[in-house]
Amino acid sequence: MTLLDAAPHDAEHHKAAQRETLARMANQIADFFKSYPDEQAVPAIADHINQFWSRRMREDFVTAFNGQSEGIQPLVRAALPAIRRAPGQRSEP
Repeated sequence: MTLLDAAPHDAEHHKAAQRETLARMANQIADFFKSYPDEQAVPAIADHINQFWSRRMREDFVTAFNGQSEGIQPLVRAALPAIRRAPGQRSEP
């Protein structure tokens, strides 16, 4: 195997690991808010992510989970449309 052969695999592995990390972090936020009523928890989750995650993290999160939300809790899934993307980016898949 050459370095060029390893690059696509490494990129895929990095992307999968990043997706898992972002899901774990978002699910931890949802765990904190799960005792709240859903109508308070959902905007609070989105607000927390919008305030404390970098633009790049938010972009990567929305890209990874928009349309395929396996791995994230229902509260996070419900908050997904309210997570801000970079200006000019759409939230729909």
